[in-house]
Amino acid sequence: MYENSLGLQREVTSTMIELEDLEHSLDLANKATYHGLPGVTKADALATASRLRNKLDALDASIITAFESTQEHRAEGHASVIGWLQHHRREHNDDAAARRRLAKRIRVMPRTEQALTEGEITSHHVDVLHRAWRMVGAEAFAIGEQALVDAAVVKRFADFARLVEYFIYAVGPQEAADREQKQYEERYASSSRTLDGCGKVDAWMPAIPFTFWQAELERLMEVLYQEDRAEARDRLGRQPLPSELTRTTRQRRVDAMSRMAERSAAFDEPDGPGPSRFVLNVHADEDLVARLIAAILDDESTPETIEEIELTPDSLHELDDGTVVTVNTLLLAILTGAVRGYLYDPDGVPLRFGRERRLFTRSQADALRARFRRCCHPYGCDRAGPSLQSNHTPEWQRGGQTDIDMANAECGPHNRWYSNTYGQPPPPGPTDHGQRRTPPDTGPPT
Repeated sequence: MYENSLGLQREVTSTMIELEDLEHSLDLANKATYHGLPGVTKADALATASRLRNKLDALDASIITAFESTQEHRAEGHASVIGWLQHHRREHNDDAAARRRLAKRIRVMPRTEQALTEGEITSHHVDVLHRAWRMVGAEAFAIGEQALVDAAVVKRFADFARLVEYFIYAVGPQEAADREQKQYEERYASSSRTLDGCGKVDAWMPAIPFTFWQAELERLMEVLYQEDRAEARDRLGRQPLPSELTRTTRQRRVDAMSRMAERSAAFDEPDGPGPSRFVLNVHADEDLVARLIAAILDDESTPETIEEIELTPDSLHELDDGTVVTVNTLLLAILTGAVRGYLYDPDGVPLRFGRERRLFTRSQADALRARFRRCCHPYGCDRAGPSLQSNHTPEWQRGGQTDIDMANAECGPHNRWYSNTYGQPPPPGPTDHGQRRTPPDTGPPT
């Protein structure tokens, strides 16, 4: 008994010394001055700090798990460790709850916990992986956990999250279809007038209606942004800074929503602006669409029904902005003709106009977005869908042609960045080689 007690005491002392040494090292790091250091040094320091943050999250989760396992918080009357942290560390409820939530989630995902401990993934990666664990069940998740964690380490977060969504749909297609139907049934919107005559709006939209709405909102916000920049240039006589524009991003969003309502109200008038020209694009691989059409036509050579069509790991089924959809949504697209579909082949079909015209046509712009499917900024960007702009490569004023094989797609800020920095050497650092979000079965981008 004495030896066991002595061993425990030594372990306690060792653990506390290690934590005190860690705190001392962090104190020294916080005293360091990073201003004036070379950019590469600051970048390395930022990467190291990010990795340390993840490791500290894993350490925190381990301590919380041990603390809760013996119900230490109940000695003071706290219902959970959240109350203990609120009392002893004066934490906000949301912060304390997030710490406890992370600890609970990694307990059931050992490979995920290991990656967090090594600092390779963040707590948000854990959230996405735990959602997959809930959706497909512990047994199915355990089979794919290592592959998903490996993807989390090497992929951009948006691409990783999309891959996890494909995993969920592939493992449980019927559950995914039921969830999509439930999301449609739970749609709602509310608007109310406040006491001072203003208004408040709240809504929950399924994927396709939201895609239509968000695309038009972002298009009008870009129009208003260009209007603000033009006004500021005239006022200042130079290119304006973002802080010098007359409206903030949030204010432009409100004005864009108002303009959407004004255009809708004027639609029925003889000289009204007409409907939006936005077309919803659905991306699917040729095999999946062919099987869907055969099932619709009751083709005897393809005996499977709509319900029997299974999504394989190589199936592509998503909207233009990367939202993964079910077979039911693809079926709706084919039957209604309300969407434009892109079937992928190795080469694509380039549309050529040479230098006979300056601006890309709408068909060319749609083809470019279908080809690249997210911003082609060399240092990474997750913007996708209708907000992407067509960009000459090289630029028009430097001999570029209005051909889609001499162009790419970029978001507004990075399109302007390309114009402003053309001809300058790129800053040091890794470039993003995954700009094009390829279908799952085509391998890495070339």
